[in-house]
Amino acid sequence: MKYQWFERGAYATSKAKEYLSNSFNPNEIKKIAVIRHAALGDQVIVRPFLIEARKFFPNAKITLVAVSNYMYGVPDDLVDHVHVMPGKHKDKKKASVSEKIKNIKELGSQDIIFDLASTNRSHWMMALSKATLKIGFPYKYYLRGILYNVCVPRSDFQPEVECMLDMLKLLGHYPQYPLNFAYPDNRVIKEKDAPYILYFNGASQKSKIVSQDYMKELISRSIAEHPDYIHIFLEGKNNFEKGDFLKKVVEKNDNCLVRPLQPLDDLIELTAKATLLISPDTGVRNVGISTHTPTVGIFYSTVPYRYTPHYEKHFVAMSPDGSIPDVGTVCNLIKEALCK
Repeated sequence: MKYQWFERGAYATSKAKEYLSNSFNPNEIKKIAVIRHAALGDQVIVRPFLIEARKFFPNAKITLVAVSNYMYGVPDDLVDHVHVMPGKHKDKKKASVSEKIKNIKELGSQDIIFDLASTNRSHWMMALSKATLKIGFPYKYYLRGILYNVCVPRSDFQPEVECMLDMLKLLGHYPQYPLNFAYPDNRVIKEKDAPYILYFNGASQKSKIVSQDYMKELISRSIAEHPDYIHIFLEGKNNFEKGDFLKKVVEKNDNCLVRPLQPLDDLIELTAKATLLISPDTGVRNVGISTHTPTVGIFYSTVPYRYTPHYEKHFVAMSPDGSIPDVGTVCNLIKEALCK
């Protein structure tokens, strides 16, 4: 079982198994590439993987492979180099096939490539790059043995960061728990003198958010039920993420505020000091998770299990039939979260 800590729950080609048994040594690994193409929420979630990879491969140069249209929140503080693949931009000319291939080739040969994206773009990177081990969690089973010589299962019922860490567990690494995101920690710096609750209602897809009337009712009820807290609505960059609809609520309640779009560092610190964060499935909720701040998530169009750690105070409002959970359900979870 040398560096192959699985029985039937993972996949490795015979050649990969032979390498792991006879040649692999984490201390001798010099170059690692980690592919992660995603928006803010998915970028912050990858941080524990990078931290644990650094522990397991102490002598390796780690390159993060990002994509140009998803650079906000890229964890460049945890890697040695960032390789940027061309992405989709409305105001830029699309890269040609030859330019894309050239970009992939510039990555160079690696000891290990971890694909934490499993997108068409990352599949091309895996196909055209050289590495002794190519590890991933593809949904499509037929990619095992073709693009990847080592694979772990990917489940909609397990937090995605755990699926990523499975790639290191397979090799014999035991990660730290609770996970370390290398962000300000709510358990240490939570605001106690003037405690506040954060609300956010934005996402990359409108199908994930609730209506303004819903959010207005939720915040109004929460203010009435928890008058000792400051209630802060965070605005996003899009027009549908602004807080104008709360004007009358703010005028009526001096403990209700609307905060404009925050720079990332300010957003992280503000979230880390909050008592609670209420949000649909969005990157800001994942920022809450990464700062160990308790959250109440509102889910109806995406699965909650993939982004909800089991070992901390994260509550999920959902209906089994996929309908939007009513405001009362969310308010009850807010009470539960504040009592614990």
